[in-house]
Amino acid sequence: MRGRAPLPIGTSGQVSYSGTKGKITALTRFRDFDGVTRRVSAQGSSRAAADAALKEKLKARTHLGGLELTRDSTIKELSERWLPTLTQSQSTRDSYQQKVERYIIPGMGAWRLWEATTGRCEAFLRTLQQSAPSMASQSRVVLSLMMGLAVRYDIIDQNPVREVMMAAGEKRNVSALTVDEVYELRRHIAQWASEKPGRSATLDAMDMFLATGLRPGELLSLQFSDVDFRAGTIAVTGTVKRDSVNGLHRQAFPKSESGKRVLKLPLFGVELLRKRKAMVTGDLVFPNRNGDPMEPANFRRLWREARGEVWAAVKPSAFRKAVATLIERESGSLIASRQLGHSSDAVTKKHYIERNQHAPDSSLILEQLNQRVTLVE
Repeated sequence: MRGRAPLPIGTSGQVSYSGTKGKITALTRFRDFDGVTRRVSAQGSSRAAADAALKEKLKARTHLGGLELTRDSTIKELSERWLPTLTQSQSTRDSYQQKVERYIIPGMGAWRLWEATTGRCEAFLRTLQQSAPSMASQSRVVLSLMMGLAVRYDIIDQNPVREVMMAAGEKRNVSALTVDEVYELRRHIAQWASEKPGRSATLDAMDMFLATGLRPGELLSLQFSDVDFRAGTIAVTGTVKRDSVNGLHRQAFPKSESGKRVLKLPLFGVELLRKRKAMVTGDLVFPNRNGDPMEPANFRRLWREARGEVWAAVKPSAFRKAVATLIERESGSLIASRQLGHSSDAVTKKHYIERNQHAPDSSLILEQLNQRVTLVE
């Protein structure tokens, strides 16, 4: 005759009670994570008190690696354990914490971990997607990382966010400035810059965007020590960031590993840097008035003022698209992705290169198919 099946690891059996009024003992069996089943007991002045004390003892035994969470822990409690484990940059940690505090905790923070099913997570994220599509996408990443921690500690069996299907967003085709539009926009910015002293730096920034395809943070962190005037190159070595620990600062590495790159400049880019070097003091090419890194928000404000209403659709990222599209037409998408600092050309083609609707000229190749026979009467 087969014996009683063992308890699953991390679970307890039926509770029994003994003792007299005022001193009740609650007793159960618990199978620890080493596979051994042990007796666990607790006392209280009543059955309810003994039961509560026993549950506290069991709760202390049902966690791994010091995470101190169970299936009955809440999403909020999971977030509090998860945030200190992050090893990303401080600005990334700040961004993740913002998604947790602004969206995840208010929407699902009181859920028990076992209640966070794929269907419920999908419903929450789709509702968020209706009001804030980009925040829903980023919140999904954060929530999946949180649940991944719970899976790694065997608190839940699988990550419920992994199978979530978000509503299909409206597909946006990439639109890049043409060469003629760049000329026209530059004339507009040059006119704006000529109307008031101190505005020339914004025009110079636009020209450096066009000479490099840099990200705004990379441009604002550019140093003369990164410039090789003899070779006509710049090294992209950092970016400007603001976070809760360091405030506004120059981060000594760019957005990603592939962002570390050396770019060959066109002649107008080299001449621009020579002019800037004669104009500013310190190592930063585009500093603020105190010689420190410029606040990206202030740069965006200046750009909005410079472009005006006529060019209201043009953001600094538009220059990356113009650069990528022009290079792709001449040298291919892989070269464009290297210029922009992407790890592959997939992101470049999806977000930065305007689709070329003109197919290559294959007319001479197709002419081989013209095998019409001339009929002789």
